[in-house]
Amino acid sequence: MRVLFIGKRFYTNRDAYTERFGRIYQLPYWWAKAGHEVDLWLIDYHGRDVGVTQDEALKVETTPALRWRFFRRWMSACFSRRSTRRPDVIVASGDCYIGLVAYLAAVFCGAKFVFDVYDRYDGYEGYRRLPGIDPLSFLIRRADISMFASTKVLDELRPLAKKTLLVMNGVDLARFVSLPMHESRVSLGLPEGSHLVGYFGSMEPERGISDLIDAVAVLRKRHIDVKLIVGGKADPAVNLDYSFVHYLGNMEFAKMPDALASCDLLALPYRQGSWVDNGSSCKIAEYIAMERPIVATKSPGLELNFPEQTAQLDGLLATPGDVQELAHCLRLQLAERRLVDMPIGISWQEISDSIREALEKLIAGEVVE
Repeated sequence: MRVLFIGKRFYTNRDAYTERFGRIYQLPYWWAKAGHEVDLWLIDYHGRDVGVTQDEALKVETTPALRWRFFRRWMSACFSRRSTRRPDVIVASGDCYIGLVAYLAAVFCGAKFVFDVYDRYDGYEGYRRLPGIDPLSFLIRRADISMFASTKVLDELRPLAKKTLLVMNGVDLARFVSLPMHESRVSLGLPEGSHLVGYFGSMEPERGISDLIDAVAVLRKRHIDVKLIVGGKADPAVNLDYSFVHYLGNMEFAKMPDALASCDLLALPYRQGSWVDNGSSCKIAEYIAMERPIVATKSPGLELNFPEQTAQLDGLLATPGDVQELAHCLRLQLAERRLVDMPIGISWQEISDSIREALEKLIAGEVVE
């Protein structure tokens, strides 16, 4: 099959083009590796760079939004109906504007249209309704298949869709593996001899980083030698200026396994709110793959998307926003070091294989189960 995958280049503070990050890169990469003809077109909202590269069998192009190269690439897709390069299916992932670009191209060239909803796009700050159109519902109603990264979002939007697939965020099991703690700390210049609790990812207040900092401070007042390691894009609303907080910056994705491996515990201190409740963070599977104990709050992103692992953490999950409970769970996990099982079928290759089968049925006109 021939696939055109149109995605956002920069998302969740990562560059899909240079870091080969996330579902926008990994799904088309594995489809191409399986022998299909796949083009990945990344749309850059922030820069003016144009790039074309070949990653094994995957053809990748990045263009700035609403520039001449963007329109030329879009027009070539729209008017490929009689070309040997006409895609059988066009997949859109990133937001509703990319979805509209992909949908119109699919209509013009006669391809199937698949819309990947990895978040509640209508909750984004930049989301706007168009005259007479709510883009999110418009696209879901017209997509031949709507893919969802979150069980919660799938359940909420299922009534709008023709066909739905739950497509969790996966993990690169060649990269995220259990690594020696000592060597990882040395490579990043992190302190030896202390318990290190790590948090890595976005730092909006809803992520609960301030609660985690306060919980670590509670343990230190009880004379427990614990420090906090933080990596990701800093948020001005979150104060990281503490003697026991080691901020690694918005580190490159390639260094993330060492950062995770350097920690005794990995934390998911999410509060409650639409932003985090609707999401399905990549870091959850990455944390589990590193074989480090996890301390988390009772958030829908964990409980609904990872029910088996949630059950395995029974008694070690804090109420969102409760600093004392979070400190208690941290203390328990420092003593118990309870691990959870790796979810079945969570590698990017396994996830892409399951979607590929659905796409092949769609193109063949078969019923997609």
